[in-house]
Amino acid sequence: MKPSELKSFIKEAVREAIQEELKDILLEAVRAPKLPTQETYQMSPVAVDTTIPQPPQKSPTEKRAMMESIMGDMRRGQDTLNFTTQNIAANTLQVAPGMNTSGEGSSLPAGNVGLDMIMGLMKGGK
Repeated sequence: MKPSELKSFIKEAVREAIQEELKDILLEAVRAPKLPTQETYQMSPVAVDTTIPQPPQKSPTEKRAMMESIMGDMRRGQDTLNFTTQNIAANTLQVAPGMNTSGEGSSLPAGNVGLDMIMGLMKGGK
């Protein structure tokens, strides 16, 4: 017998044996009585730390000093804006004619609307 024939013979024998075993296993699984499985879970208590760390408490004098520092900065005008009517008079806040102040695509279409049309809309539309 040639080695290739022996190899193919062994392969075929192993294949048949595996198929028979699988057939037996499947038949046992189908024929076995089905018992309902019920899984039970037990909850174990978990320790939870509910304490909230408190920031260090400041004395009333420290709090007062902090407030005075903040108020002092505001009185001096640090990091604040100061607008008066003089800013408007100096043409710093005026819009140049023809400048588009509306958002992109939100301008009205060009056209003329007569007063009679406006009055008709106000009276209930004719």
